Amino acid sequence: MEKRQYKRFRTRQIVKVCGKLGVVSDISSSGIQLSTAYSPKKRTVDISIDANGGMINLTGTIQWVRWKKRMQSLNEMGVLIKDAPLEYLDFVKKSTPVK
Repeated sequence: MEKRQYKRFRTRQIVKVCGKLGVVSDISSSGIQLSTAYSPKKRTVDISIDANGGMINLTGTIQWVRWKKRMQSLNEMGVLIKDAPLEYLDFVKKSTPVK
């Protein structure tokens, strides 16, 4: 099985994805997996995460989407983070690893 390049960390953090609310389920220094009602129209997204006592603004590229089904309310997506700021990398280091 292929190993991931960056360790993932489990979290439950409220975020905004292009201004719409979402919930992060896991993060790494290179990406985020999240759920949101937002339906992307393009691959580039802006993410704002409240962490370490302040807002961290990120820009990312959607790598995959699991579209909501009829009875579900949220889309799941994986986002590759571009040029992550140091505040975000510190937030990732303080999170709990996924098992």
